[in-house]
Amino acid sequence: MEQRIKELKEEVKVMLKSTTNTKLMSYVDTIERLGIGYHFVNEIDDALSYLHDIKLDNDGLEHVALQFRLLRQHGFNVSTGRMWSGQTDGFLFPKFLTDVFCKFKDSDGNFDENLHKDARGLLSLYNAGYLAFPGETILDEAISFTRGHLKSMANDLDSPLKRQVLRALNTPLRRMVPRIEAMYYIEEYMEEKTRNDTLLKLATWWKELDMSENLTYSRDRLVENYFWALSEYYEPHYSRARVMVTKYWTMLTLLDDTFDVYGTYEECKLLTDAFHRWDDQKAINCLPKYLRGFYHKFVNTINGLQDKLEPSEKYLVSYLIRETQRLVDCYMQELEWHAKRQVPTFDERKKPAIDGNAGSIVVCGPLLGMGKVVTEDAIRWLTSLPDVVMAATEICRYNDEAISYEREKNAGQGPTTIACYMIEHNLRKDEAALQFEYFADESWKKMNRAFLRPTNAPVELLDRILNYGRMCSRELLVGFTYGSELKEIIGSLLLKPFSL
Repeated sequence: MEQRIKELKEEVKVMLKSTTNTKLMSYVDTIERLGIGYHFVNEIDDALSYLHDIKLDNDGLEHVALQFRLLRQHGFNVSTGRMWSGQTDGFLFPKFLTDVFCKFKDSDGNFDENLHKDARGLLSLYNAGYLAFPGETILDEAISFTRGHLKSMANDLDSPLKRQVLRALNTPLRRMVPRIEAMYYIEEYMEEKTRNDTLLKLATWWKELDMSENLTYSRDRLVENYFWALSEYYEPHYSRARVMVTKYWTMLTLLDDTFDVYGTYEECKLLTDAFHRWDDQKAINCLPKYLRGFYHKFVNTINGLQDKLEPSEKYLVSYLIRETQRLVDCYMQELEWHAKRQVPTFDERKKPAIDGNAGSIVVCGPLLGMGKVVTEDAIRWLTSLPDVVMAATEICRYNDEAISYEREKNAGQGPTTIACYMIEHNLRKDEAALQFEYFADESWKKMNRAFLRPTNAPVELLDRILNYGRMCSRELLVGFTYGSELKEIIGSLLLKPFSL
């Protein structure tokens, strides 16, 4: 079987090197959506370099938008208005020679209504729209134009295009978790008349390999945390990262519940002190019995993670402990407000919600199990909480706030971030939720900009941050908050075989 996979991979490499123009774009897009792009990193990069230098003057909306999306998501310097390079003009974009999306507009500057019958073109433009940078209003217009037409035509389309349109309207491709997209797309690709069987065989084999993981569903969120880690580190060679991140995030879930639901103000104050004195017996003895057991388990989990690291990596645990302490301080600040019946401003309230999670969730994930990718320079960059890290955390917090509002309100917690925003701006919950959705969209644009070449960190590292943002869609956060909502997706991804 391994010999056959090796032969299939060589066939794909030959295909990528011997194909040009729109067919090459289609191959690259299909390979990535089938979840096997990590086998062909160099070949895909060469293909995109070639695609960056060609013009598609006579091509329709589908291929023009696909070219833009593929190049933009891989960090190539392309603009929404003009796409092919000339002399440098400004920080972000070169001076381009040929208009791209403008040619699909009418004399009034609106997208041409004659495009409304081109379902594949509309879907391609819709997905391209979510690669926007801040200030690119033409892509906001593209999303608004295509979403309306796609919604009206979706139920009249044939599958698999119908399923792809409905899925994209729920979660656009840029924000879709790659492993979940591959789960859906493999079965859809089987139905395509123009499918490539070599790609399909290769994708299916690796997919079945991932399915060999089998975890029992649990209310303690162990399975959900594994699903989260799998989605962020889905490549086979990141097995160690998946295991370590799952353990750490599961303990953080318990820590969050302790501060949110179970612990009193005084108990949590003692727990905060114990975390800052890390494994100090005097601090441990001051804890109530139930927290003493939890604290021992937390420390033992961190020590166990350290044992799994190579000798040259063990220093990373000090960063893990420091970011955990920062998170605990943020939890304690929220309890302080609640205990003193204080209502902070929106800006004051969102700082602990975002800063604590940025370090403990977004930063500490890559520290665990990524090996040589995480250099000392990368660690300094990560722990400085750069814009892309903050953007991923903002996406999570803004989406989660609207979802968890009722649960946290009923639990008797102090005002949440969205509650503070509602009070400050005199808004209803639904009005504030719409504004938070806008905030998350703007953070996605900052995320997109971070991938512009040359990047400030290895792309392999940036991909983990991007995958975290993808996992923080409203649909998946609802599933994590309420547990059972994720059961069907996890079962499909890990347990159910494909019908071939």
